[in-house]
Amino acid sequence: MKKGFVSILVLLLAFLAFSCGSTPPATTAAAGPSNTPDWLNDFPPEDAIWGIGTAKQSSPQMSMDTAEQRARVSVARQLNSKIDAMFTDYNKDAGVTGSQANASMQENVSRNITRAELTGSRPIKRWQAPDGTWWYLVEYKKSDAKSAVAGILNNEQAAFAEFKASQALQMMDAQFAKNEKPADYVVNN
Repeated sequence: MKKGFVSILVLLLAFLAFSCGSTPPATTAAAGPSNTPDWLNDFPPEDAIWGIGTAKQSSPQMSMDTAEQRARVSVARQLNSKIDAMFTDYNKDAGVTGSQANASMQENVSRNITRAELTGSRPIKRWQAPDGTWWYLVEYKKSDAKSAVAGILNNEQAAFAEFKASQALQMMDAQFAKNEKPADYVVNN
């Protein structure tokens, strides 16, 4: 019985030795400091438009100013962009069968022009990356955009009303000029 007990004890210890053996630790990449802010992948609230700008210039102040302006340009592009684009594809074969030469050229040209007034846009977050790059998040409330559009429409409506009033006065003056009789006009009976 003692021999069986020792055998079971040896098997149990062997089982424990194999099951408790250490496994190599999982290798993880060394997590260094990130060069992007935590809010980079966030989405704006429903009532706002966001623009993100980055810059790494010769001075921190120049970097901050440039990043903020680039974020504003990002907002403006979302509101108003005029895009001109052209794609050219040229292909030419020359020569005789068996010794042909082929020339191919493609050209893609585009231009994006943006013009928008962003009254009310403001930076809501900024962050400096470990590499010195500044990140800015600029927000433009949709209500500010609607107010700006309403102001433009009101100005256009006022200008149109003034134009129509001027036209009406000119028509009236022309009508009076037609109906005026010369002072020396005498009726003979």
